[in-house]
Amino acid sequence: MSVPIRATTTTTAVAAMLIMPAVFAVAEQGPAYGPADPVIKDLRRFDAKRPIAQEMRTDVPGGFTVGAVGDLIISRPLSQYSERIPAFKSVLDVLRAGDVLYGNLETTIFDARTFKGAPYSWDGDWTNSSLPSVAKDLRAMGFGILSRANNHSLDWGLEGMRETSRLLDEAGLVHAGIGEDRGLARSPQFLEASRARVALVSIASTFRPTTEALPHEGAAPGRPGLNALHVMRTVVVPDAAMKTLAQTDCVVHGHHCKGTPETLELFDVKYRRGTGFEYEYAMDPEDLAEILKNVRSARENSDFVIVSIHSHECSKGCDDADQPRGAADFLKRLAHEAIDSGADMFVTTGNHNLGAIELYRSPVRGVRPVFYGLGNFYWSDVQDPLPHDLFQGNRALLSAAWADPIKATDYDLTAPLNHDSFAHDFTFRSVIAVSRFENNQLAELRLYPIEDGYGERLPLSGIPRLVKDPRVAAAIFGQVTDATKQFGLPLLDPSVENNVAVLRPAAAGH
Repeated sequence: MSVPIRATTTTTAVAAMLIMPAVFAVAEQGPAYGPADPVIKDLRRFDAKRPIAQEMRTDVPGGFTVGAVGDLIISRPLSQYSERIPAFKSVLDVLRAGDVLYGNLETTIFDARTFKGAPYSWDGDWTNSSLPSVAKDLRAMGFGILSRANNHSLDWGLEGMRETSRLLDEAGLVHAGIGEDRGLARSPQFLEASRARVALVSIASTFRPTTEALPHEGAAPGRPGLNALHVMRTVVVPDAAMKTLAQTDCVVHGHHCKGTPETLELFDVKYRRGTGFEYEYAMDPEDLAEILKNVRSARENSDFVIVSIHSHECSKGCDDADQPRGAADFLKRLAHEAIDSGADMFVTTGNHNLGAIELYRSPVRGVRPVFYGLGNFYWSDVQDPLPHDLFQGNRALLSAAWADPIKATDYDLTAPLNHDSFAHDFTFRSVIAVSRFENNQLAELRLYPIEDGYGERLPLSGIPRLVKDPRVAAAIFGQVTDATKQFGLPLLDPSVENNVAVLRPAAAGH
């Protein structure tokens, strides 16, 4: 005769014991939502009507579009040129057509007449600067959300960083990647767009020493600055080169005098023996864990998440100034883990030329776009004022370029500097990348080709124009497909519709 079982405390505990092994079994299988997932241990601790899985979803309406461009090196307002340059007006039409527009702000905005800060260009790079009206002009162009973590974030010190923040806030532009301490610099910032709440996490792996934000540590206060991902570089060299390095180390330091080592460090450079020449980068694990945690937080608190990184690092084909620079291999892992942890789009800026594109099929989130280099969108060579130490550090260059270098103006210095680094068509060519989402998945990626007026007079140079010449467009699209192949990613096979390259996940080679 069967006896009915009452729901007593004892039987509830027994049932829980039967359930718990299954819960732990799930935990043993690894995180369900990427490497940042703390993994649910006990489902009873969560409200069944508010499951974590629900918070990890993208939640945008059908036809939701996100536009993304590369570096915004812009020194003055430019919207007024749209009537003078019809192809620039066409660019602005594309920018304003989407739901959200992202770009990387690689400048400091302030009024030199009243500014109380100072320039910091000790490493020989330009100190980018912009007039105060640039902030509102970017907003008028359609920009809504900007990354700030890059190697020019503190060109004009903390005063410049803070003044830029103030002017962007006044203009209604959301910006991420800098803060008064590391927690604020790492944290996502949110754009309350009309059709969705959009989050941005902005990172830099290329930055000037002491510009990275620090957390409080014991009695030591934190430090304002940018959201840094520290990376350690190792130079991979073939066997013959490693033998030469070992011989040098033997002569100089008395090390590695017998045989050829697998690794060595010489003159503060780490080397590893390999089959060819390349650069390897290892990400700092503390930085990576904190960044991914903020990506997860962004996911839980928004409908759509963008993660961007400013990176000059490159793994292969990096040292030929006449060829486009590729990206570093560590970015693949970072992009994939960011998307698996909650990102819907990953953007790389900083290499000043177009790079590879991947339609990454995340096992957690489905197909998401990854850009390993969006190049230059605005490329302003109207850069003044320039500080004295930039002239001082380039005396030899000025003497070689000019018969009377003491008369050289700001642009008289910029011109020969550009010749040594940026005298290429590919510096002045890029795309506007517009991603359209349906059913919370990437449905289509459209690449609008642009060129920045290479060879135009200084006031007109650096302003993007929509490319109409099919041959130029084909060269731009070809650079993307070539970079994608060289980066070891699935081949891209875009269709071209009205001079626009179109990529759809089903045709992406996955």
